[in-house]
This record gives sequence, structure tokens and C-alpha cells, in this order.
Amino acid sequence: MSWLSYCYKTYQNSVSEIGKQQPGKVPLLPVAHTTQQVNIEVELDKDGNFQYAGLLAQDQRTTIIPCTEESSARTSGMVPHPLVDKLQYIAADYPTFGGSKESGWPLYHKQLQAWCTSPYAHPAVCTVLHYLEKECLIADLVKANILFIDENGTLPTKWQGNKEDKPPILDTLTGSDQTKSFVRFRVDNVDLSRDTTVRESFIRFYETQLKDIDYCTVQGIKMPVSTLSPYKIRNPGDRAKLISSNDNTNYTYRGRFADAAQALSIGYETTQKAHSALRWLVSKQGVNTGDQTVLVWGTQNEAVPNVLGDTLDIAQEYNPLAGDDWDDFEEDTERLPADTQEEIARQFNRAILGYQHQLKDNSQTAVMILDSATPGRLSIRYYQELQGSKLLANIKDWHDTFQWQLEYRSVEEPTELGKKPKIKKVVFVGAPAPADIAKAAYGEKVDAKLKQATIERLIPCITNGERFPRDLMISAVDRATNSIGLDYWEQQKTQNIACALVRGYYHRNKKVDYPMNVDETIKDRNYLFGRILACAEQIERRALIQLGNENEKRLTNAERLRTAFALHPAATTLLLDKKLNPYLNRMKTRNGMDSQRYAMMQELLHKIGTENFTNKRLGELYLVGYADQMMDFKAENAEYKAKAKKQEE
Repeated sequence: MSWLSYCYKTYQNSVSEIGKQQPGKVPLLPVAHTTQQVNIEVELDKDGNFQYAGLLAQDQRTTIIPCTEESSARTSGMVPHPLVDKLQYIAADYPTFGGSKESGWPLYHKQLQAWCTSPYAHPAVCTVLHYLEKECLIADLVKANILFIDENGTLPTKWQGNKEDKPPILDTLTGSDQTKSFVRFRVDNVDLSRDTTVRESFIRFYETQLKDIDYCTVQGIKMPVSTLSPYKIRNPGDRAKLISSNDNTNYTYRGRFADAAQALSIGYETTQKAHSALRWLVSKQGVNTGDQTVLVWGTQNEAVPNVLGDTLDIAQEYNPLAGDDWDDFEEDTERLPADTQEEIARQFNRAILGYQHQLKDNSQTAVMILDSATPGRLSIRYYQELQGSKLLANIKDWHDTFQWQLEYRSVEEPTELGKKPKIKKVVFVGAPAPADIAKAAYGEKVDAKLKQATIERLIPCITNGERFPRDLMISAVDRATNSIGLDYWEQQKTQNIACALVRGYYHRNKKVDYPMNVDETIKDRNYLFGRILACAEQIERRALIQLGNENEKRLTNAERLRTAFALHPAATTLLLDKKLNPYLNRMKTRNGMDSQRYAMMQELLHKIGTENFTNKRLGELYLVGYADQMMDFKAENAEYKAKAKKQEE
């Protein structure tokens, strides 16, 4: 139960964040409170007289409300919330206006009355009770044109009139039943849902209602314990629970324990704070991929890098806090263009330095993966605790080790207000994102479950420095090899990522380093054959361009035969050499570049030697050799074009 302990610590260290609401985010909740979408707000004076009622706008509806253990977990049973609830519960005149369901007023009234007659009663809550006991809430809302009635004086559950005349209340509901509206209160111009004294009043009252005392497994002390685990962990509509023991007929705990309490006992305060912190963290910084949620956090609410992003994401995401001292890092006086490789690398290093300012050696961090097999059960698929400095070191090592020149990302360029943003391609050296690795290994349309499983396998490699799965690397290499049927952009993306994985795999698993440019000292057969393939492709490509062939953009023989080359390298090399001869005989060898590349191809064949010039299938290193040589050729071509242009001028 260490995850509960870490979440509890996070809550205790973040009390200043309790109750702060941001649009689209789940707030850190007080104990014995939950959130609810509320439709109507009623204003009362200090004597409990109705003053005003209004509909809440979309951004005002998320409301923090008091709740009991039972009401926070209610589904279809009659269990009232203590103060804010549906008309079915809080309106004593609900039956008078034709309410179709059983009235919850007696249960609601009894519970609210108990709070208001306790030593912890709050005067504003007592004012609400006094007003509701007048049994006129729905009548007042009808008079205020908030609710509408039919010719029989009852609340219809469906609107039968014209669409353009539809009452505004229906726009605030997910359905058309106005009796499901939630109501909150203001008393003497004070919003009770935001009043911290009201919250504290209910917490102290509810503590006296908890009679089941036992040892808390997490804190190791006796305290009121929880019998129902909270939900709404991944989102407000999430019904899945992490802890559950309501199945007393099957094998949840039977065979080992006589009852659920023997299996696990958690303090009410502990589980409330831990689950509230978990919800808050998931909403604030969790990353969702379908039903799967990946969460990394520090118990002191420190900023942590996005483990599911690539190097560009991390370079762009960190926003240093005001007051951070960057004097020791500002080695450049002139800012480089934002989309250059040098500037992206600089931004990445700056981001890592920024995280280092917060994630010290004594920082406690945790990595968690949540997933649900069924709608009601949530599982922790992976959980790891690390020192903050260790987590950051592992993440940085991932981005340094599994890096390659990636050419498939795009960013929006700043434009004038009101104009559609332009998309610009960005090339940078860095590590790919886990989701892109899954696509490289299994295709752009990879099955959602397979994608989630792949991400789950990659998280320990990123956050804990574990060995990289060889099968995943091989799958990406195979797709890069057999990419003839893919669009050009997907071919390049798959090859980029496959090379990053090969390079990272050899560094991490075998302690062997391969550079991102041609290394003449490498004598490995696979690497040399890869360079030969690049030579054959580049010679033919330049020949097509120089000869002015109308089909100069067609695939070269080297590209078409790549799969055969990987399976039968010797035979395919001889075939490629034969197909190159007509081009070499007809080609203009400007500056001898093309003849030099053909000579290089022959030299590489000599390095392989007759003993290795066989049809034994090539290993993954051939792709690195190919990519290294192609990058060198592209640099040479760019330099040649620049010189030619200068001469023409």
C-alpha cells in the first residue's frame, strides 16, 4: 500500500491547493467532499427567505459539495448528500409537483437536521434548513422561471413544445428531465460551496458519525476506518475503484480471510486524502491513452518531465518558475531560431536543469500506470518509487541514449491574430515518444490495446533505466525494411525511430555505442552491407536526376529490393551492381562524386571480405549503417549544391 502512503504524503504537502478550482481540472478536495455538476443556485437572506435563483453557466457548474461515504458511492440507492443534491432529495414539495421517483426528502432532512443540531452546526447551513422546511423550493423555482410546469401543475420530464421555445434549464442538463437538477445555495451573498468554514463544519460533524474504529494499514494507528472506497479517479465519470470488497460470494478475499476487514483496513481520513490527491494529480499531469493513465509525480508537488513525450516535447514544456536563477546556464547571448536543432537541444538541456532545481536528492517521486479491465475495477499495472534526482537522471539518460535525427515532427508557427496557424516541419536530434515507438513497431493504425501494452513496457525503460525489449526493436527494424508500401513520410518516420531503438538497445543492453554518422572503424558485416545499400541507392538516384529522367522520383532498385537485400545480401548486392552499370556508363560524373561513391561501394565490399559475403540474413545494424551513410550523402549533396549556386552567381 505504498502508493496510498505516497498519495497521502502528497495531500499533506499540498494543503494550500485544497479547494482551488481551474477550468477542466479536478480540484484537490477537502475530506468528506466530492464534486458535482450543479445546475441551479438559490440565494437566501440571513433569515432564510428566498431572494433569487439563477442557472449556472457551464464554467460555474463544477461544485465542491459535502458528502458521506455512502453518498459519494451511491448508484441507485436512496442516499442523500448532506447539503447540495437533486430536487428529489432537497425539495419537500417534490411529490406535490408530480415527482416520478420516490422522494428522498425524509432521509435528506434527517441528515441535515443532525448536522444543524450538532455542536459543529454552521449558521448558514441552519438557514438553508430553515428555508427548506417551508416546503416551497420547487414552487419558488417555478415562480422564478427556472423550472417549468405543464397544464396539470406538475414538472414534466420531457419538453413537448417547439425547439426554439425550449426552457433554458434543459440546456444545463445531459437529459431532458428537469427533476434531476442539482441545487446549491448562497446565504446573505456568501456562496456556501466555497465557504471554508462550512466545509470545516461538516468535516468535524461527520467525524463524530464514524463509529467503526480499527488500525489503519497505511498509518499504523487506530482511527475511524473506511468501508467504501472512492471512485472518479481518472475522470468525473469514472466508476472504477482501486479498492473494493463488496463481492462476498466469490473469491475477492474468501479462502484467506473471514471478512474484508481482515484483508485490509484503511483509515477514512487516509483513503479520502490519498484518493483526492490521486484524482487531482491525474487531472493535473496524468497522460491518458484510452483507458490507460500514466502518472508521474513528486510528493512535494514538484514539476516532473512528461515521460510520454519525445525530446521536443520536453524542450518545449518546461516553464521555469519566476525567480529561478539561470545565470549559470545562459552561455548564449543570442537566441537561436526556435526550430533549429541547436536551439531544441539547448531548450531540452534548459528544461532538464529546470527540473533539477526542483527534484533534489531528497525528493520522493512515484510512477504509476492505471488501467481498468472492467468498468468497476481499476488496477495498478505498474508502480515504482524513486528519488527525484534518480528519476530525472533516468529520463535524461533515455533521451541521450535513444536519440536519432528525427524528421517527422511539425510545429505551429506564430501568426497574426485571427489567421490560421502555419505548420512547419521540425528536425531535431532526440528520443521518440513511446506512442510513436508503438506505431513504428506495429503500424500507424496500431490496435489501442497493443499500443497501451507497448507503452506499459516502455515506461520502466524510461523511468527506471531497465533493459530495452529486443522484440520491440526488431519489429520496428522489420517495418522499416519492409516499408515499400508505406507513404514516404511514414517510411522516414519508421526508419528514424527504428535507428533510435537500435542505437539505444546496443548502448543499454550491450554497452556498445554507435554514432549518428559514418564510423570507418566499424567492421561489422551488417553495418557495412547497410552502407553498400545506401551507395547503390544514392548512385542511381543521382543518375536519374542528372539524366533528366521524367520518372526521377520513382523508387530506385535499392529501395525496391531492400527487403530482398536484408534477406539475401550477397545475391542482391550483385544484382544491384549489375543494374547500376547502365547508369554509370551514361552519367555525367561531375567532380567525380558519383565515381567516388561507386568506388566507395567497391571498397566496402572489399572490407566485408569473401568469408562474410554470404546470403546470411542481415541483422538490425544494417539499418544504422544505411542511415549513417545516407546522412553523410545528404550533407555532401547539400554542400555541392551550395557551391554550385555560388559559382553561378
